[in-house]
Amino acid sequence: MSSLKALMTNTYLRTVVKPQLAATPLDVGRIRALGERLLGSEPMTVPADVQHVAVAAQPSRKLCPAEWLRADDYQRTVLYTHGGAYCFGNLDGHRPACAYLARKAGAQVLSLDYRLAPEHPFPAALEDTLAWYRALLDSGTPASEIVLVGDSAGGGLVLACMLAARDLQLPLPAGAVLFSPWVDLSCSGRTMRSLEHADAMLPPSLPPQAAALYLNGTDAKEPLASPLFADLHGLPPLMIHASNGEILLADATRLHEHAQAQGVKSELHLRTYLPHAWPVMLPLAEARETLRESAEFIVGLTPSAEGDD
Repeated sequence: MSSLKALMTNTYLRTVVKPQLAATPLDVGRIRALGERLLGSEPMTVPADVQHVAVAAQPSRKLCPAEWLRADDYQRTVLYTHGGAYCFGNLDGHRPACAYLARKAGAQVLSLDYRLAPEHPFPAALEDTLAWYRALLDSGTPASEIVLVGDSAGGGLVLACMLAARDLQLPLPAGAVLFSPWVDLSCSGRTMRSLEHADAMLPPSLPPQAAALYLNGTDAKEPLASPLFADLHGLPPLMIHASNGEILLADATRLHEHAQAQGVKSELHLRTYLPHAWPVMLPLAEARETLRESAEFIVGLTPSAEGDD
């Protein structure tokens, strides 16, 4: 049973946000402005026991802007890539969830402000994510103490980063957590249409348009853009969260099945009556619950770090 706040959030998303996301053709500027209005004019703050450190872009190292959210006595590292259909999203909107995850996992969370389409199409976002993963390794952070986390398009980026790292023979992270991952930019999942009316936030017209802007002519089944179609052999354990009522449900279920068929350990956690990527909506009790479950998974993947938070 969903909380009253979750039901109210669904109503708001269905009546205010979804109609604007359904407008065609997709107006990236308008949707970005909508996101800014929803966040308000003040930067999202973090609890006093979480250190917040902004990191400027470092063009010479090909590093995009980012920010650290560090729990006291952190013992592991999380690399976080936000969602937003590769065209929207920013650090502000994900800061509360990243700070909460840092506290619960006893971690330092590096949240990336990767380049967005259409100004920077594929593979810009992947290049930014992989560059920061390399930077963590080069700084002396053991891969065994790094976990990658992402929501929606960020979930796709997490998988693409691990695939690229594997193919470059870099050490792989301990694992990954994916919230409502978007891993099929061909948008061929059956739930893209069958859950059109059930999804409180995403209209089926949005993903194909955003995918076209990001792909910029690249084949929609290119594995580093749509990891659902990749060879997943050798990847570390996955924890996948999705809602039974979102149009990207089939992305999550097919990824889980594909991973298991290729020998990758995968957990699939499905929730009912929750919006797409709900774990980043920290006011929801269900978001905090999912983040706590994810934190336990992250701690379990990093046994070399003693204890937890």
